[in-house]
Amino acid sequence: MNSRNLKLVLAAGVAVVAVAGSLFAQKCVNPHFDAQRLDFRDLGYPGATEIAADSSPVTALMSHDGNGKVYGATTGRSSHLFVWDYRVNKVFPLGALPKGEKGVRNCMVQGEDGRIFIGSGLSEIELLRLSREMPEGRRAIENQLWRDIKAKYKDYAGGHIYAYNPAKSDAAVYLPGTLAELVDLGIPVPNNSVYSMVMDNAGAVIYGISYPDAELFSCNVISGKIVRHGRWMEKLSYPGPERSWRGVPRALAVASDGKVWTSGDDGLMRFFDPKTGKFGTSSMRIPGEYWETQACNAFPVIEQLFAKEDGSLIGASSDGFIFSAYPNLGRLVNWGKPRVERRVRAATMGKDGRFYTICGEKDNVCRLFSFRDDEGHVDYGVLGVDRSPYYAKIAYQFDAMATAADGSIFIGESDRRAKLFIFIPGAPVMPGVLNPTNPR
Repeated sequence: MNSRNLKLVLAAGVAVVAVAGSLFAQKCVNPHFDAQRLDFRDLGYPGATEIAADSSPVTALMSHDGNGKVYGATTGRSSHLFVWDYRVNKVFPLGALPKGEKGVRNCMVQGEDGRIFIGSGLSEIELLRLSREMPEGRRAIENQLWRDIKAKYKDYAGGHIYAYNPAKSDAAVYLPGTLAELVDLGIPVPNNSVYSMVMDNAGAVIYGISYPDAELFSCNVISGKIVRHGRWMEKLSYPGPERSWRGVPRALAVASDGKVWTSGDDGLMRFFDPKTGKFGTSSMRIPGEYWETQACNAFPVIEQLFAKEDGSLIGASSDGFIFSAYPNLGRLVNWGKPRVERRVRAATMGKDGRFYTICGEKDNVCRLFSFRDDEGHVDYGVLGVDRSPYYAKIAYQFDAMATAADGSIFIGESDRRAKLFIFIPGAPVMPGVLNPTNPR
């Protein structure tokens, strides 16, 4: 075969591959709303500043009330900060957390002075190494599971609370390996990750819960003083669906009276009153599966929780139920669950009054929903972006959400080589709900 014929054969081969790739890309699953309302951004400039694939799963997002940007953090081999800037519609890495910090799990809050506070820890999305052998006896599996969980943190000094100043540090260029510009406020609970955090109504005191010991702490971000208030929970519960996870609440909310709320032992909602320094337990029990139907002492915990202007709380349990709580009335309303599977992986309050959620377990594809008490649950479908032949992606796992100043919903993918998804609300779902272009 002469060189000319060889070139023709190679050109034909390239064309076939290109056409096949294009046809394959056309099979991307699209959501149940106008497709132009969903897109994603890389976590940096590919091949230059982009956060490495094994360190890219997004596990924390927050919208800054002052500068209008959206900030996030990742979990993996190392933990990194990043920012989405609305002025250029791009994501910029902000550097890595110090060595040994593997993740930030929904622990980013803003202070009154505009600083961002980050709670660090080990990776809470990786699978736990379990023992192959265990002694026999009553609750032997549960007891061994607790020992295995504790072993993961035995040599870990503890998660830190870091302060990041956007006004000072956003303008810097962060290349791979560059550390973020942080101020270390200390370790609130030794041998534990910082697991959930919330800022008080004055923007001066952080309240948080640690993992795996479920200890409540506070940190005054002005003085830097950290106080440990004691165990939020005493009982060891493994409600699943990830059976290697101790049930510890993954979200906190501060009510209008300053009390800090989430769920506690036996699924009862409880609070901490900063005025008295004491804990209290209500009769409001979050919806889910309890020990009566299981062979272990299991009860659900709160995964998402937000305080509303009317004094009520809206949240989600680890079994996938959406609920509203009215602390002043001692009343809880169960709104049901948007899908059969358990877990509400992420949530945010939309500017339109809807409660947006990402629902689904780790062994299946997550889907986007919203809830409002006058319209119920709305299914927006799988988050797939098809811009073929340029780019396309169906994302399976998400663990963070935030609402930007303009009402756009930011959703952090938590798989390897993760992206930051952007959903623009405003259009209804398609007639019949399901997108008719999706393959069967």
